Amino acid sequence: MKKIVIFNPSFEGGGVERNIKLIFKNLNKKLVNKIYFVSYDKINGLDKSIKTIEPFIKLKIKNRLFKYLVCIISILKIYLKHNDLVIFSFQANVYAIIISKILGIKVIVRANSAPTIWTNKFKIFIIKIFYKLADEVIVNSLEFHKEMKKIFNINSKIIYNPIDKEKLINLSKIKKKFNYFDEDKNSLKVINIGRLTVQKNQIELLKTIKKLKEKLPIKLLIIGNGPKKIELENYINMYKLDKNVKILPYTNNPYTYLKKSEIFVLSSLYEGLPNVLIEATLFKLICISFNCKTGPKEILKGGKGGFLVKLNDTKKISYILEKYYFSKKKTKYKKMINISFKNLKLYELNKQTNRYHELMIKFVN
Repeated sequence: MKKIVIFNPSFEGGGVERNIKLIFKNLNKKLVNKIYFVSYDKINGLDKSIKTIEPFIKLKIKNRLFKYLVCIISILKIYLKHNDLVIFSFQANVYAIIISKILGIKVIVRANSAPTIWTNKFKIFIIKIFYKLADEVIVNSLEFHKEMKKIFNINSKIIYNPIDKEKLINLSKIKKKFNYFDEDKNSLKVINIGRLTVQKNQIELLKTIKKLKEKLPIKLLIIGNGPKKIELENYINMYKLDKNVKILPYTNNPYTYLKKSEIFVLSSLYEGLPNVLIEATLFKLICISFNCKTGPKEILKGGKGGFLVKLNDTKKISYILEKYYFSKKKTKYKKMINISFKNLKLYELNKQTNRYHELMIKFVN
C-alpha cells in the first residue's frame, strides 16, 4: 500500500496550520502508519502515528523558497525508501506537482486562495498549466470551486474547513488578565484577528476608528503578528488612537478575547474560507466583513447572517457600527447571529475530517 507525504513547508500561525492539526489529529485506522509529515517548521498536535521528517538542514532563515527546496529534498529521501508515494500538498503546490511528475507519483493539492484575486499574470499562467496535472484539487468553499471551474476549467473537490466547537468553547473559558474592554463599560467592543499583512488590511479598521472615536465610545482589539505592525502603530500614534485601539501578538487561544467582544470585523482583501470568521459566528458575535470574492458570503449566508460590505468601504462600516451602538432594539442583529450560528453545521468537525480521510484512503489503496 502507498504512503502519503503531507507537504507544508512553512507555518506562520494561520488558518492552514489549525486545519492541518484538526485533519491529522485523529486519523482513520486505515491511515495509521501510512503518513509522513514534511515541513521546515515544527508543528505540534498531530496524530502520534504520523512520522515527522526533520529538515536535513536548519537555519534561521525566513525565506520561503529556501524552506520549499529543503522540504523537496526530504521528499526525495522518503522516495528512496518508499517509492510508492502520494503527495498531499497544503502549500507550495506547484513545487509539489513538479516533483510528483518527476518521480511519477500521484499528487493532491489543496488550494488556499481563489484565483480571482491574483494580479500576477505569469502566476495565473503557471497555475493554469500545473494544477491540471494534479490528480485532485481541493478547495474550501463553493465560490472557490466555481472560480476554479471558470478560470482554469478544473473540477475541484469542496471540503470545508473543520471547526472543533467543543474545544474552542473550552479554550474560551481559560481566564486571562485582560482589562482593555473593561476600562469603559459603555464602549463598543470590536475585534479583528489575523496576520498584520497587506491581505488582512487592518489599516482600514484604524481609519474606521478614526472616524468614530468622537461619535461614540469604541474599542478595537487587533490580534496578530506581521510586517504591517509598525505601519499600524505609526497610524495609531499619528491620530492619537491609543485609547481606542490595542494590538496584541498572535496567540493560539484568541477565544477568550472573542468571547468578551461584541462585533467581529474581517477587513481582508481576499480569503479562501476565513476560519476566524467561522469562529466568530460560534461565539455569536455580530459579524461585519468586506465582501471579498470567496469565503465571507458563504459563511454569512449572503448577508443574512452578517453584514457584507464592499472592499475598503470604511464609511459603510462606520455607519453599521454607529447604528448598532445607538439602536435600542437589537432584534435584527439577534436574527443575523442565529442564522450564521445555524450555518456552523457546514463545518462540523467529524464530517469534514472524514472527507479528507476518505480521499486519502482512496489514493492509498
